Amino acid sequence: LDMSRLEMGKMEFKKDDLDMGLVVAETLKEYQVAGSRKKLSLEFVKPEGGTLWAVGDRDKVKQVLINLIGNGLKFTEEGGVTIGLSMKGKTVKAAVTDTGRGVPKKNQSLLFRKFQQAGSSIYTRDVVQGTGLGLYISKLLVEGMGGTIALEKSEVGKGSTFVFSLPVAEVKDES
Repeated sequence: LDMSRLEMGKMEFKKDDLDMGLVVAETLKEYQVAGSRKKLSLEFVKPEGGTLWAVGDRDKVKQVLINLIGNGLKFTEEGGVTIGLSMKGKTVKAAVTDTGRGVPKKNQSLLFRKFQQAGSSIYTRDVVQGTGLGLYISKLLVEGMGGTIALEKSEVGKGSTFVFSLPVAEVKDES
């Protein structure tokens, strides 16, 4: 991923009609081994009413999901990660919920900034190191596709829910 092009808004984004359920299912497959190794569940709650289509760049949507699911697994010791899709107005919303450590309120505003790992300083024993760029990159990618991303809720010791939304695709019925 070319960070400087992304930051300067010079990255190219495809505008494809994406079956979001398919993109989520493909991405989750890549995490089955990691999830079972930690004895964590990985669940996709399929949307009611069938397929949800969004406009976006498949590879970049997968990158966002990889970052969110990866974080969920990284910071979860028991339980697991659940991904849900829903339609909200003219957007398709993806929610990634984990049963992990949660993010302390005082650190939540730092989450989507460059080089932040909120809360790593309060865990002395098993600090999980990373670049701290996953959420920052995810924010730039989602915004580049005309969407939004946020921490919807988080409770220390109970887990977090991150959501991102993309514009809904106007898919023509081909029957």
